[in-house]
Amino acid sequence: MWRTFIPCREGGRSMRSLSRRSFLRATAGAGVLGAGLAVGAGVSAARPAAPGPADWMGELDSATFLSRLAIPGTHDSGALHGGGLVQCQDVGIAPQLDAGIRFLDVRCRAIDGSFAIHHGAFFQEIMFGDVLNDCQAFLAAHPSETVLMRVKQEYSTVPDDEFGTIFADYARRWPDLLHTESRIPRLGEAAGRVVVLADNGGVPGIGWGSDLLDISDDYDIGTIEDLEKRKWPGVAEHLDAARAYPVGDPEKLYLTFTSSSGWALWPRSAHEAIWPKVTGYLDAVDPVASLGLVVLDFTDDTKAEQVYRFNFA
Repeated sequence: MWRTFIPCREGGRSMRSLSRRSFLRATAGAGVLGAGLAVGAGVSAARPAAPGPADWMGELDSATFLSRLAIPGTHDSGALHGGGLVQCQDVGIAPQLDAGIRFLDVRCRAIDGSFAIHHGAFFQEIMFGDVLNDCQAFLAAHPSETVLMRVKQEYSTVPDDEFGTIFADYARRWPDLLHTESRIPRLGEAAGRVVVLADNGGVPGIGWGSDLLDISDDYDIGTIEDLEKRKWPGVAEHLDAARAYPVGDPEKLYLTFTSSSGWALWPRSAHEAIWPKVTGYLDAVDPVASLGLVVLDFTDDTKAEQVYRFNFA
């Protein structure tokens, strides 16, 4: 049963060559893990080691557009509490960043002039200020890095201008942290800052519905059959598109959400079913092109590296 959790008012600043058709045929159904990983074994063995997770962006050319990178991210990044259909992550924001995650999907409930982090009706026991503090502390310690952040209204229905006013207050209290221009920056421009992807009309930044973003997020997947026949082919097709996009063109950032759920397929089960397919794909394809943002549930110390290693082929 869904319950509403009411947070207290925030107290301020506290703190990667197979064709897609061949690959999908090779990895269809129950044979995906053996087929996908077997194909990729020789490829991955020849790859150089990627740098450590905390400073991997610092090893890249600062003139590179963010849209030319392979960037691991988390879906519903703050959703640690509520279990079952609600929980999407096992660790908080700071450990995610330490593990190499560089995109955060942040869902904000507007309440009493502040943003409480929610997944649906469930308050996640942190406020937006806590998220910004974690980002600021990480970027201060690792100034070569950047964090991309989706900001979305969740479990509140205030008008965009009111939501934007609250966001502007945070921007004033965290000066110089947020990059809110409606363009895709180069890595050097964004280093040390949070690049806002604005999923709300009142929030400045790269608009979630703009031509600058190409998003695959087929999240309402109710069964394993749906995941096999619809979700996974869509993910593979979108990763193909990201890899094929003209190199050097900064005008489109691809985001591929591997996450999904439904009443008969909860987030953890969906992740456990699709991630071997994703890693099979990543091991099988030529790791010389951008992947864009690859967004996942239940990240850990190894999953982010499976994505960002593409930057070091």
